[in-house]
Amino acid sequence: MTRANRSKIKPRMEKTTDRKQADRKQIIFTEGAKGGGGKTTLLSSLADFFLAEKIPVKLVDADIDNKSRGSLSHLFKGTPKIDIRTDHGLDQFIGMVLDDKAQTVLADLGAGSTKETWAWFEQMHESVSEEGVRFLAIGLVTNDSSTTSAILDWANALQDRVDYLVVKNKVAGDDFSYLFESEPGRRFLQLAKPTIIEMERRLADIQQELNDRGLSLRQALEAPAEIAGPVLSKSYNRMRIKGYVNRIERQFSQVIDVLLPPYAVFAGK
Repeated sequence: MTRANRSKIKPRMEKTTDRKQADRKQIIFTEGAKGGGGKTTLLSSLADFFLAEKIPVKLVDADIDNKSRGSLSHLFKGTPKIDIRTDHGLDQFIGMVLDDKAQTVLADLGAGSTKETWAWFEQMHESVSEEGVRFLAIGLVTNDSSTTSAILDWANALQDRVDYLVVKNKVAGDDFSYLFESEPGRRFLQLAKPTIIEMERRLADIQQELNDRGLSLRQALEAPAEIAGPVLSKSYNRMRIKGYVNRIERQFSQVIDVLLPPYAVFAGK
């Protein structure tokens, strides 16, 4: 029997006027790394948050190696798939911000485009920064030391050209000692001063259903039973999904000045 009143989660940011109306020019992107780190999972929740708050945002799926279900363009229909390894690949992001007035571009980068991204910053960042475009790099760390190595490599390449957001992904536990206790990790934390949040582990069957059905967390809550399917429509799974949304969006709200700096930052005040 289909539930007649499918509950929705309300937006949670208290002061949104400045965030919505700022003449923002920024590109938020995940640091390309090997699969399994959770970058698309995190970015889909961030996209949910922006859209729920009616913050102008342009989504971009730049992970061309991810042709499976669960990619950003699979979760958010109409999201363009862009190969940034082409001559003008990353230039298109700038066009979205400056020419199309997208304000915020939210891009999911793939592992295969790392060197091209670093080279682009070397060639273009000075000119782009003169136009007032700001960059935020999102790195995800798990208990796999290679995820910390990827964050450190990105920081070494991009240096102070970007701001940093580190997400502790608890998908495989909460041992992040390589980042927080190793000498290279502590040096990064001291010099880059990244903002740090956490993403909890989601039950495997729920996450698999979300990927297979092409649904973000909020989309799953709002979808009719025939779209959500029998697993996601179960009352206890819906309660779990609501909890996932509440907890991750609470963290986004706490770091909103990093995700969406107020107008004064972009106005140079």
